[in-house]
Amino acid sequence: MKRKAAFLLGLALASTVVPQSTAQESGYPPDLLQRVREASTYIPGPRPESVNFIKFAESHRTYAAIIEGGSDEPFISARTAFQAVYPNGFIMIDAGMDETVHRFYGFGRDEPYWQDRNDIVQSALRQANMIVVTHEHGDHVAGVLQGSHRTEIAQKTILTRAQVITLIDSPQLPEIQLTEELAQDYIVVDYDELLPVAPGMVLISAPGHTPGHQMVYIQLETGTEYLLVGDIGWSIDNITERRLRPEATMNRIGEDPQALMSQLNWLNGLLAEKIFVIPSHDDVLLTVFSGEGLLGNGLTLR
Repeated sequence: MKRKAAFLLGLALASTVVPQSTAQESGYPPDLLQRVREASTYIPGPRPESVNFIKFAESHRTYAAIIEGGSDEPFISARTAFQAVYPNGFIMIDAGMDETVHRFYGFGRDEPYWQDRNDIVQSALRQANMIVVTHEHGDHVAGVLQGSHRTEIAQKTILTRAQVITLIDSPQLPEIQLTEELAQDYIVVDYDELLPVAPGMVLISAPGHTPGHQMVYIQLETGTEYLLVGDIGWSIDNITERRLRPEATMNRIGEDPQALMSQLNWLNGLLAEKIFVIPSHDDVLLTVFSGEGLLGNGLTLR
């Protein structure tokens, strides 16, 4: 896999070859998957060999808080980071968080947090060729905004313009606030719909959960396809049943239900395409995919 210079070249090329559209205004177009697959070929080089994840914390909810009409059955919200492993390096997707940020999501409850696992995430960020984040909430982005190695990590972290604006003007919590000066340390991009960032990897704009939310499409060298959908749904049930989070939850987060419903409809259609659609927080699904060998449980370090 090419290192940072090649990835930056890929970003420059992407701005000229990817068709622009207003997908989020009118709903996802029917040929979007075809164009995502095409875009995954725009940057030459070997594609990833595998996709890994690590769970570094948990939040305990009920399905009633996860999906409209859900039951009081417990739901474990896994706090995760992902890794696309290439022959000569890897890309991190999402960035972990420290225990202070973790406590924000506990609403006063004491919930599981594994410092040793988050330490592995931080080591992986330092070793990564590139880092992308699905969106600007603390459990996904804090690891690239904090710590003694922030500047080193920032120089290979892609943030979208919308993510930067949120982190400067209205961060989810004070610990993840950016300044305009610090934002200059990051690779800041702006795209309407699709952005190839590496061989076999494409970012897909998906505002709704947050203004800067995006999905990450990954196609392995074997042809196996993954779509990391971040927080469009917290459970795969949101996608299979095409049901949003409860209205009170959406209001608390400040979500756009129309945009999210459009995304859920599109994702539901992908299930027949044999693409492994992966929400960040579905502990049961992650356990199943890990057990089947579709996801590596744990990160590869050099």
